[in-house]
Amino acid sequence: MLGKTWGLSPRITRWLYTAVIRPTLTYGALVWWTRTELTTTKTKLQRFQRLACSAITGCMKTTPTEALELLLDLRPLDLLIKQEAMMGAIRLLNLGLWGNTRSHHASILDRATSEQPLLLAPNDRTPNKYLTQKLYKIQPFETGGDHSGIEEVRIYTDGSKTEKGTGAGVHSLDLNINISMSLGIHSSIFQCECVAINEAANAIARRGITDHNIRILSDSMSVLQALNSYTSNSKLVYECHQSLQNIAATNKVTLQWIKGHSNSLGNDAADELAKRGSDKVIEGPLPILPLPYSQLRGRSAKPAKDPGNF
Repeated sequence: MLGKTWGLSPRITRWLYTAVIRPTLTYGALVWWTRTELTTTKTKLQRFQRLACSAITGCMKTTPTEALELLLDLRPLDLLIKQEAMMGAIRLLNLGLWGNTRSHHASILDRATSEQPLLLAPNDRTPNKYLTQKLYKIQPFETGGDHSGIEEVRIYTDGSKTEKGTGAGVHSLDLNINISMSLGIHSSIFQCECVAINEAANAIARRGITDHNIRILSDSMSVLQALNSYTSNSKLVYECHQSLQNIAATNKVTLQWIKGHSNSLGNDAADELAKRGSDKVIEGPLPILPLPYSQLRGRSAKPAKDPGNF
């Protein structure tokens, strides 16, 4: 497919290596990662990755492999294999499938958690759950006029992530709701937006509202798409689905997307409440929410810096 002066572009070549070849090589790493402790294995893996580096860059034979890996942002294969093994162990642990094995290959979990204690925190990942028989409606587009219709209740939700922390906000002029929640420093913006919608549904349930047209407006298309799907492996998304089902049993509920920062008074109010939450200082153990799986992967790829208040 390529040579020194012809063939695929460097970008496509790197993509093929990282998306096709490397995942094939690291398959089942949790079982065999211990072999990467051997010098002979490390040498073979380094030679293998050098072939990819040479194909991508067309470099000279004397170019150091370490320099190529740094230039192309490619982690040495022996370290990548250990990272994949760590994530496999953490995934099985969170799914309740790890067991009590004490074999040598299982020591990767102890090694990972000793360097990053936060990896033992509750995780948002769960076995696939089905979001079927939805009683609520998802509207992934705006409608004309940002105001309540006849016998309609509008609730605006938003999430915020700043350098100080994260937060969620819920605002409704119709119901006189103004909720500002602080969610700590570890939550993702997706989680903040999801918690805001969930809290809006819970606020309606607490007030005992029935026989109303309820419109919950959010500027997070990703959360609306997750709720519109028929399966989910996120605990927060499933909890939000259950809360919406609860109020939709006695109300007509619509979740609508609204463009953020579009001069909507309701959306701007929810945004301000979310920012207030992100500026609050949390007292107590962290994290507030289960950690997203993507964040755990990032933590397993770097040395410990701030294990957090855990």
